[in-house]
Amino acid sequence: MPFPQIHDRSSMPPKSLLLHALRIKSSWHRKFAYIALFFFALVLRSGLSSPAPDPEAQQHASRGYELARQGNLKEAENELRRAAELAPEDPQILAGLGGILGLQQRLKEAEVYFEKAIKLDPKNLMLRRNLAANQWQLGQLQPARENLERILKARPGDPPSSLLLGMVMENLKDYARAADLLGSVPSLVEQRPESLSALARAYYKIGQKEKARSTLQALQKHPGGPAAIFMGGQIAAQADDYEVAEKMLVSIQSTYPNTALLSYNIALVQYRAGKLGEAQERLVGLIQAGNATSEVYNLLGWCYQKQDKPEEARHALQQAIERDPTRESNYLDLGMILASHRLFPAALAVAKRNVERHPASYHAHLLKGLVELKMDQYTDAVSSYERAVELDPSNPEADRGLGVAQFAAGMIDQAKTTFEKGLRQFPQDAGHYQEYSRMLFKLAEAGDPSAEARAVELMKSALKLDSSLSEPHYYPGNQALQKGNLKEATQHLEAAARLDLNSSKLHYALARVYRRLGRDQEAAKEMERYRELKAAEEKSLPGFSAVVVKN
Repeated sequence: MPFPQIHDRSSMPPKSLLLHALRIKSSWHRKFAYIALFFFALVLRSGLSSPAPDPEAQQHASRGYELARQGNLKEAENELRRAAELAPEDPQILAGLGGILGLQQRLKEAEVYFEKAIKLDPKNLMLRRNLAANQWQLGQLQPARENLERILKARPGDPPSSLLLGMVMENLKDYARAADLLGSVPSLVEQRPESLSALARAYYKIGQKEKARSTLQALQKHPGGPAAIFMGGQIAAQADDYEVAEKMLVSIQSTYPNTALLSYNIALVQYRAGKLGEAQERLVGLIQAGNATSEVYNLLGWCYQKQDKPEEARHALQQAIERDPTRESNYLDLGMILASHRLFPAALAVAKRNVERHPASYHAHLLKGLVELKMDQYTDAVSSYERAVELDPSNPEADRGLGVAQFAAGMIDQAKTTFEKGLRQFPQDAGHYQEYSRMLFKLAEAGDPSAEARAVELMKSALKLDSSLSEPHYYPGNQALQKGNLKEATQHLEAAARLDLNSSKLHYALARVYRRLGRDQEAAKEMERYRELKAAEEKSLPGFSAVVVKN
């Protein structure tokens, strides 16, 4: 199931907060519930139309189906179990029992009976479809897909199977196939908000925004009411279609039962759409109305941060921590906001507090290492990064940070060992090549002639892996400038500036090149740009986008 991706914590609230607010996981379970009700009901109906050879077994089965229709699933299960004991080879009774268990979300037990039924009657497409529905609920997407493909091969266009396979393909992120399948059974899709939402999401994913919007419009008049519209707002928000998301959510302000949750989600959408003042006003209103939750204060903190109000942001995040001291994202966010305003001692205090409360957290140690590195506490930074690597050896970010910290601490050989090992472990991570190359360029500047050739080689490798990087152009350009090779320096530095318009050092280097080439007007322009960017960089802390809480 697709989730909205959060990469830059300096511009967005934490991923865990977004997922909590949009209730994505509960939506996933709602989809399970509606599939169970729809497909398992078909099992019960098929059981009624297929008499068992044992009259007593059939009597128990019939009572079980009737009890199930009345909602008495426990007694229905007892009757179907008795029927199964009397007729253990009857696939319809076994499937009926599987359906009753599935309706109770006892999916592993249900799977046993569905599989027994299909072995007894392998050509029964109804049974196979319900086995697939159960597999889908269990997250067994590939087996579910295989069973449904088999049904559609035998019965092309079968509507219920097309619906279910469309949902499965959406979960498998084959959005084009999902859109085709779900779009082929509009009468079934329109019956349920979950399937409409899945179709809209598939359309968004394949770039058919207008079709997605049209699909979501169907939710506005759906019998599902405000809950269906809320779900549509979730889908639009996940697709970054904030205009539609806000309209849908605002339209149910007078009818949605949980007004605080709705208002928070509207504020979240407004925040992500850049409507910071409106989001702030709504969040303050929630607090004044007595809904001062940790999530509300966290998002309010980010609203203040984006409006360059550091004191208000700091206060809001502190309030978020007070209301939920167990939520790690609050500590990470507060630490980053403090560090972004160069309040490093305060940021370090928060980072240490987070480590004390979450000693086994990779992100807690990573944040602590980042702040220590900025405070020139290199030995401590090495220890923090080493711990982060221990906690998550599969993450290249901490490994890179460890190499950088070791070099800063004067541990040159250890840094080289870390980077060489990192290149072997993370051969596709351009950052490892870039950071190692930067280190070697500095060693070359300090008088190590053997380091430069290796540094150039590594920068070329980084550029091959990620053509958007500016550093692989900047460092060779700067080296050429120092050697007086102005033509080569100009080519590299201009290429770097095209890739990164907001790096002060690039514009400073270009100003030096242009001045030496006699291009004084261009040199003055680059120097002016350098001063502007340098002032902005003094207020920010690069590198903190790495600290992302994963769910």
